[in-house]
Amino acid sequence: MNKVISLRLLPAFLLLSLSGCFKSAPGTTDFNTVKAVIEQLNSQNYITTANNAGANTYPYFMQVRVDSTHIGMDSITVNIGGPLIGKDITVTMGLDTADFNTFNALNNNKYSILPASSYSWTNGNTVVIKANTQSSQIYLTFKTNLIDFTKSYILPITITDANGETISGNYGATMYTIIPGNQYIGLYHSVGQRVIQGTSTTATIDDLKYLYDISAFYVSQGSFPTSGYGPAALVPNAVVTNCADQSVYTSIGEQMDLIVNPDNSVTVTNDTLYGFGKDTYLLHSGSSSYDPAKHVFTLSYGFVDPFSGDSSVVSEVMTRLD
Repeated sequence: MNKVISLRLLPAFLLLSLSGCFKSAPGTTDFNTVKAVIEQLNSQNYITTANNAGANTYPYFMQVRVDSTHIGMDSITVNIGGPLIGKDITVTMGLDTADFNTFNALNNNKYSILPASSYSWTNGNTVVIKANTQSSQIYLTFKTNLIDFTKSYILPITITDANGETISGNYGATMYTIIPGNQYIGLYHSVGQRVIQGTSTTATIDDLKYLYDISAFYVSQGSFPTSGYGPAALVPNAVVTNCADQSVYTSIGEQMDLIVNPDNSVTVTNDTLYGFGKDTYLLHSGSSSYDPAKHVFTLSYGFVDPFSGDSSVVSEVMTRLD
């Protein structure tokens, strides 16, 4: 009897013993003691084919719009990982040539550091993260007429000082490959309407739309992760964006190409450049134009729903914001 009782009590005794071990295990994390670190948040990677030089070196892209102003802009987010800090933190940015050299050697020395004459920190190479806030942005200005986009240039950016705070070891140097975007890329405010012919139904358009030129990604690495196909050379006069209103591009996934002709007229077509989205509706271009001084697309196009037979006419004005 005593032996049986002892055996039955053994599992409970083991659980109590193990629970005591779990509580005192040295590997257990106490999240109340996590300290803040200053880190550089990278932009979307787009699955670069470059070889990484280490856990804290990241190959990314920085796309610079090329237009007649010869000035392109981009930004980097500097972030606090962990709890917020109750004072202003001045973060200093710089170049990491040592990690670049290691990275370049792993990639057959195909890259060069972007010449200093072709870019500058817009407001100096420091940025302040205000007390009890999460992040801030530091800006770069590129002189695009001084960049030879046929070469593989990299800007190896890192945090060099964080006002005495710890700099994250996980987000170290970023190897930004500098690639061009044509003059039409950017964030636009689109307003207009889609009218279903023969009915009183009108869909309002009042959205933010980004106009993409990803031809440089294909030239640089031969692919783009969400694209079905792409061109072998840079495309100077076309961008892709969402079609019509949200019910068309969100629920159906329809995209469209905007092709700017030499006289600044615009042809609206289904996306045949990159294979984004669906081609549920066959788009028919109306009288459309681009104003290069104001950076405004005035579009007219239509389509017939292949299932219901309803025809829609779309008019929208897209004004660049950035």
